[in-house]
This record gives sequence, structure tokens and C-alpha cells, in this order.
Amino acid sequence: EADIERVLFTREAIEGRVSELGKLIAEDFAGRREGPIVLGILKGCFAFFSDLCRSLSPCPRGCEVHFARASSYEGKATESSRSVKLSFLGGGDDVVRGRDVVIVEDIVDTGGTLLSVLGALKDLGARSVTVAALLNKSCRRDLGGFPLSRCESELPPRLDGPITTDGVTTSEEFLGKYLRYVGFECPDEFVVGYGMDYDEQYRTLGYVGVLKASVYSP
Repeated sequence: EADIERVLFTREAIEGRVSELGKLIAEDFAGRREGPIVLGILKGCFAFFSDLCRSLSPCPRGCEVHFARASSYEGKATESSRSVKLSFLGGGDDVVRGRDVVIVEDIVDTGGTLLSVLGALKDLGARSVTVAALLNKSCRRDLGGFPLSRCESELPPRLDGPITTDGVTTSEEFLGKYLRYVGFECPDEFVVGYGMDYDEQYRTLGYVGVLKASVYSP
């Protein structure tokens, strides 16, 4: 592709890592009475979501797949962890009530959107929430001053135990504990491919590449 400066993660590397993540999720839910709700946040997750779900081996009993769109409440982005509304495709939002949820994201950047999605899932009654992200851009993490003191009351429990801020010094660090299944650490580059886009282009690339700055810079 002429617009790609370099390939960051090859198709083969992605396939191998996604397979590993699928097995980790399956192991976490092995022997449980009920499998997770695997929830894809559209639309950048679609490629990762599809491959990850096929990699759940053995597939946890009762595992379900669902999709949702996250839409912001205008003017409230910095007021609360619950500044987004989740719109579920093909079903009501009660699907997550009392269930363990695995959020599937293509990339976690500043973490602001993920923080809001976690808050929304707590409001909807999820029993626990963990996150599977293909890329974790931790170098960009910035929750805009969201106070650590609000994390315990406004975010849901995790699969690995009760929610607590013990031993945690920042909200960004607290958010990171939800990222249980991470494909790759991502450098501070503009990346596209494998579901990720720029202006709705490049989603269908089979790899993750760095987009040339000339494409998006004036």
C-alpha cells in the first residue's frame, strides 16, 4: 500500500497472538457455570473480534457474542465516567445484566472512551468486566484528571477479583488493570489496518501499519 510507511504488526504475528489470547480467555472461563458475553465495540474491532471469537478454544459454555456502538453525550465528556450511551445491536441493553463481560477493542489510546464504556456497563449491571485489546497505546494514556477516588464507586468489578484501589496511585494505572488480554504494545504512531481506519479507509488491510503523515497532515 502506497500510503503505508511501514508494517508494524504482520498478518502472521497478529494471527499467532490472537490465537494465544483466545486460549487465555477460554482458560479463564473453563469450568465456570456460564461463559462470558463477548462484546465488540464497533466498528474498529470487527476483524479482531471475529478472529478472537474463533480462537476461543475450548469455547466456554454459554458464551454469547454481541455488538454495541458507543455514542457520546454532547458536552459531558469530562463530567463523568458515564458519558457514553451503549447502543446494542439486535438486542436490549439488559443482555449484560448479571453477566461477565469481555469488551473487545481494536486499540486503547488515551483510555477515555474505555473509561466511559466501563462506567456504562456498571450502570447496566454487568457482574464483571475485562478487556481484550489488540493494541495498547499506554504511552498515550490520559484520563483528563479523572480522580482515582471515583474509580471504586463508578467502575465495575473485574473478573480477577473485587474492585479496589489498594496499591494503585493513578486512575490511568487503575484502568490498566482491566486490560487482561492485550495483543501488542503500540508505539505513538498513527496506525491503520486490521479494522482500524483513517477517514473510513484501510480497515480491510490484513496487517497493522503506520500511516504516512502526508496522508493526514496538511
